[in-house]
Amino acid sequence: MRLGALRAKSDLGALLPFGKALYREQALAIFRLIAALSFVGVFPLIRPLTGNHEFWACVILFGYALVSLIILARVFLAGANSTAFLIFVHTSDLVWPSLICLFTGCARSPFLLLFIFALLAVPYRRKSLETVLIALFSVLIVLTESILANLPVFAHLELSRRPLPAGPFAVKAALLLVVGGFQAYTAYWAEREQQAYATRSILRRLHASAGVETNLREILPAMMQVFEAKRIVLVLRNSTTWRVFQWGTSDTATGHPIRREVAFAEEDQYFWPMPAECISVACSKNSHGGDFLALNRQGSRAQVDTQALRRCFLWEESFHTILATSLQFGSEWTGRIFLVDAPCAAGRESCLRLLQQMVDEVGPAAYNFYRWQHTSARVRAVERQRLARDLHDGVVQSLIATDLQLELLRRRSAQHEAPFRREETMREVQDVLRTEVRKLREQIEQLRSSAQRRPVLPSLAEMLDNFQRETSIVTTFAFDVQEESIPDRVSGEIVHIVEEALSNVRKHSGARKVEVRITSHQDAWEVMVQDDGCGFDFSGRLSLAQLEAEQKGPRVIRERVHSANGQLTLESYPNWGTRLKIRLASHS
Repeated sequence: MRLGALRAKSDLGALLPFGKALYREQALAIFRLIAALSFVGVFPLIRPLTGNHEFWACVILFGYALVSLIILARVFLAGANSTAFLIFVHTSDLVWPSLICLFTGCARSPFLLLFIFALLAVPYRRKSLETVLIALFSVLIVLTESILANLPVFAHLELSRRPLPAGPFAVKAALLLVVGGFQAYTAYWAEREQQAYATRSILRRLHASAGVETNLREILPAMMQVFEAKRIVLVLRNSTTWRVFQWGTSDTATGHPIRREVAFAEEDQYFWPMPAECISVACSKNSHGGDFLALNRQGSRAQVDTQALRRCFLWEESFHTILATSLQFGSEWTGRIFLVDAPCAAGRESCLRLLQQMVDEVGPAAYNFYRWQHTSARVRAVERQRLARDLHDGVVQSLIATDLQLELLRRRSAQHEAPFRREETMREVQDVLRTEVRKLREQIEQLRSSAQRRPVLPSLAEMLDNFQRETSIVTTFAFDVQEESIPDRVSGEIVHIVEEALSNVRKHSGARKVEVRITSHQDAWEVMVQDDGCGFDFSGRLSLAQLEAEQKGPRVIRERVHSANGQLTLESYPNWGTRLKIRLASHS
């Protein structure tokens, strides 16, 4: 348990573009300060490059070190990095190298390498477009400085002692552009890989055997941790009952989702009207009420009426930033998920797109687990009902009859009846008990067989032989399939359906012959059970939908076929018998 929890925690800790943004900026600030102090330390070695501008070069280097120290203190003391602060850091990484290069030879300056730091820092933040822009601005800045330094009007400043050769500058510019392009490409695919990794980390927290509450306790705090949000809220509405339920948590370390039913008066806070063309919305609070960004189903920006959206937005709780996306599970559940006060270090659009991607991939998986559990519970209930009915119709009734016979035997003994009459009655009681022991063994064997796969064809052949021996009903078994070609899911359903069909023939049909046939056709398997008994209380051919609508036919078989997404046809005519056809696909 501890190892799994540690692995889960480390998985989310590796999500650099959407989580741990503060740690990332702290690392960059430390290396920036180290670089600045290193240049200050080696300044005596590069003093000849400054010419008559030694004072200004020294001031700029000390200014760069001071700003680096201020940035370091800011990122360690602040709880989050605002967009304005990040813009300031980007600008600083360009301005200080530009000033240092200006007073140390422009394109010939060794401080040109500081632009490489700026190019490496931006993709570390997983910003592909910004990386390309930084590379272009670096080249333009150095080119502009070199041109200005060689103009006659600035000749007295002696910023550059010799005219700028085109060749060396072209090589350096090409190097900056190539590094920038490569880093942008790396940042783009790193962001995509981290998005996929984030989604996969959430999916790994889903368990098919766990309930809805247990899965939500796992995935909601994990999603909140990925985005570093202060709160997450999931609201779902049942389309049948129109009841609304909310799961919410507020702390990444200790909070677990708390479930509650939402009152009718509160529903508008969560289900405010969203423009038809958008499915996800990000809102940042400002002096005008809110700055909105909307995405459509494809994850692209949607053009929406901001004023209308601001009027419809009815979130009543305090917030700085909200990321919201809609979700739907089949035709049964609709809802929305909200992330409150996420820093959005990777940008609102990237974070909102990731949230939408997570919902699109994690939501259906969680809903499939929910449906699987619901179907499994229903099948188990049907099996329990069938077992209870079989015990009631078989064992209980036989034991009641045995009790009556024993009572009759007791009375006859009290009346000193002839011994041969008592012996005959005891023999009848013994026959009844033996029959019920055999039936109980059959039911126990059926329960055991449901837990493990049995070979279909040998099992059916043995089942029909026992059926013929016990009932004197002539049986015929035919098949044109190979045992190894039948999938496990189909094999189990075939055995159970034939068992139930033979049980119905024994109890209700009064048949003299029964035929079972197994065939395959176009990646599907067909089971046919036909008898010459009395048939059902209708005449004709009915499909599964018609049988369920009219509540006719064998109920247990109907429910089995329905849960397996199969097809069923039942034919019944007076004095003709019954033909039952079931079609099961290999993939439901």
